[in-house]
Amino acid sequence: MRQIDLNGQWFVKVIDKRNTLPAHYERVLEWNPATVPGTIHTDLLNENIIIDPYYRMNELHVQWIENYQWLYRREFTVDKSIIDEESIILDAQGLDTYAKISINGKKVGHTENMFVYHQFDIKRFLTSGVNTIEILFDSPVARSKALQKKHGILEVALESHRVYARKAQYSFGWDWGPKLTTSGIWRPISIKASSGPILKNQFVKTIDLTEKTATVEISMNIENFKFPLDISVKIEGEGYSEEIKKRVVSSHVTLRRKIDHPHLWWPNGYGSQPLYTVTSTIQDSDGSTSETSTTFGIRTVKLVQEKDAEGKSFVIQVNGVNIFCKGADWIPCDNFIPRIPDSTYERLVTLAQNANMNMLRVWGGGIYEQDIFYELCDKFGLLIWQDFMFACGEYPQTKWFINSVKEEAAKSVMRLRNHPSIAIWCGNNECEWLYCTQHPDKSADDMKGSRIFREVLPNIVTQLDGSRPYWRSSPYGAGFPNDVSNGTHHEWNVWSFWKDYKEYEKVTARFVSEFGFQAPANSTTWAEVTLPADRHPQHPVIEHHNKQVEGQERLFRFQSAHYTVGSGFEDFLYQGQLVQANALKTAVEHWRRRKFKTSGALFWQLNDCWPVSSWAVVDSSLRPKAAYYYSRRFFAPVLVSISSQENILTVWGTNDLRKTVKANLTVKVISFDGKVVFAAAQEVSLRMNSSEKLYTIPAQTFHSIEKNSHFVSVQLTFHGDLISENRYYFVEPKHMAVRVPQLTADIITAEGAYLNLSIHTDVLAKDIRIELEGCDIDLEDNYFDLDPGSSRLIRCTLLGGASAAGKKIVVKSLTEGTM
Repeated sequence: MRQIDLNGQWFVKVIDKRNTLPAHYERVLEWNPATVPGTIHTDLLNENIIIDPYYRMNELHVQWIENYQWLYRREFTVDKSIIDEESIILDAQGLDTYAKISINGKKVGHTENMFVYHQFDIKRFLTSGVNTIEILFDSPVARSKALQKKHGILEVALESHRVYARKAQYSFGWDWGPKLTTSGIWRPISIKASSGPILKNQFVKTIDLTEKTATVEISMNIENFKFPLDISVKIEGEGYSEEIKKRVVSSHVTLRRKIDHPHLWWPNGYGSQPLYTVTSTIQDSDGSTSETSTTFGIRTVKLVQEKDAEGKSFVIQVNGVNIFCKGADWIPCDNFIPRIPDSTYERLVTLAQNANMNMLRVWGGGIYEQDIFYELCDKFGLLIWQDFMFACGEYPQTKWFINSVKEEAAKSVMRLRNHPSIAIWCGNNECEWLYCTQHPDKSADDMKGSRIFREVLPNIVTQLDGSRPYWRSSPYGAGFPNDVSNGTHHEWNVWSFWKDYKEYEKVTARFVSEFGFQAPANSTTWAEVTLPADRHPQHPVIEHHNKQVEGQERLFRFQSAHYTVGSGFEDFLYQGQLVQANALKTAVEHWRRRKFKTSGALFWQLNDCWPVSSWAVVDSSLRPKAAYYYSRRFFAPVLVSISSQENILTVWGTNDLRKTVKANLTVKVISFDGKVVFAAAQEVSLRMNSSEKLYTIPAQTFHSIEKNSHFVSVQLTFHGDLISENRYYFVEPKHMAVRVPQLTADIITAEGAYLNLSIHTDVLAKDIRIELEGCDIDLEDNYFDLDPGSSRLIRCTLLGGASAAGKKIVVKSLTEGTM
């Protein structure tokens, strides 16, 4: 196969005559340079035609872009040898969204779905020498509104017309993201020419798995075949290599192979992630060859639902082992997807792995993610809950829409099905839940578009995959779609309906696939998109960067419940992040204690798409918030936690490992100044993959103490090494009688980009935050508590090639600089 790369420089201009351009944008009437892959917004930004939509309130000044038609154009040269090939295909991996393609002035085809890769036969349109391609993008807003006018308004959250466009739904605006409705060539585009057979759609799935052997099935299609054909299939992995040769007798090839002593792929924390490769090669009688290579993992995935005293379980099982799914929901990393570098994906997935997560949920209002995302999840053991791209509303069920969805789903499943990380396909995000909330007398099947989720998508998953489960929606279950007794659950009474995070401990859901608390972005990130005068919690610019209705008000409400609130911006950020951190900690520790009555806790959300106060634990500049560091602790494979019920404190041990853990448990009641008023120790054994009570603290040990100046400390150690620790405070931080600690921070060793920092305190120091002046850093721990008279050694990595030379360590704790 020969290829002409059409990525790189194009030109773009407005051709729409129906609208009057806003003042000062006349340049768009002429050809301007554009970059492919890209979006119209980034092209205009790169040419300084528009200002950065993320800066201050500039988003409001670029809304006109979505209402226009944009014409992209470039020239390319075709050799005569390519013209002579039998097949010449225009391969467009992603066109956003309503596009008409012309070559040399003749229409090649059109598109109406951003998520579908398109291939057009263009042999008859090409000439030897210089050719011209033009792609005209219609306004996605005008088109979707026209469809809504024709077919009717559906019940939809946010912009109702968005559901008529098969386009990333968040680009129409969301409660955490800006309204920047894009157009453009957003994925690679090329011309592919060939004259022989082509191997396509290779798929490898694990059919059977025992302790000693695995049976894998390899299948593929052959296009433009000419019999007879011979095929060679080579399977390679760690310590394994085998080649199979056979004669092909049809355009669909299937073979099975038994692999002895296979290396199994496991989720993060349960084992390693070995990958195999299968390479298939065909050759026809004319000597033409085609080759395709696929990476895969050997593993099985099963959804286990069994009746019990609380209803029915919802347990994801990998290789026969029950997995407590720990992780977060994932949204696109930017509103302008083509400009996201691989390094951003690497950073975020690595952060997830380092936080002991084993699952990410790709949310249904974004995109079927870029290949690099799935490859990294395969590598690091992050299971993927993969939504199809539908969110928060009814959808059309006309024939043309269903046909588009079928093509989208089929191509998406075929593209992604070889990734061992994908554990479950899910029909949509919150569609049935919202419908049944509005119509309590009706069932989810009465919802417009329900056929897509109960019939179309599961049929495609079964036909084209069949190796992992399908679930209708997140949330969904028997009865009311968000019932706690079965299926999956979204917990938004807490936060969105103004309930505080202590209410999480009343939730007995079986699998919580969405819950969360907002927090502001980090100070350095705000500095990148605001002026100094903007930096006040109630400044219009800061409020603009919180897209939830009354979102900023909630930040004040919940901060006031736990901390002393004033108007200082830096402390508002710091304490706001601590509220989020403690909220997620409360929820996850509660649900992990219920293992496997509850079998999953995925918080909303890991990442952001722009600088904002949101539910993310890593802001848009890839800087972790306090909750991220908390998550590394509350998602740890072995966790000690404390529950409080009716004034009884119980210590729990949770063990996610596939082995029993023996440890020493220490329980202390300590004053903030360091006086131990109670201490107990015992040896404990935590059974593999379990959660159980370890110790009940006698009530009399804390009835006579001053609760505003004492706390409970619990630790699990083994041969003196700390496995897990936790603390329980009797009162809220705003009521604690904590004096300002004398904190010391020193660089003990420095080697290149790596430092070891020593932190010491004389009294209790709560939520110590470490920063290195002027540097972005990675810390093995941050926002942690230090017991009176104790020290911690913290490993630190400097990012971006920074040097520690002359840098000041900045350490803050809760009692310093409070408002």
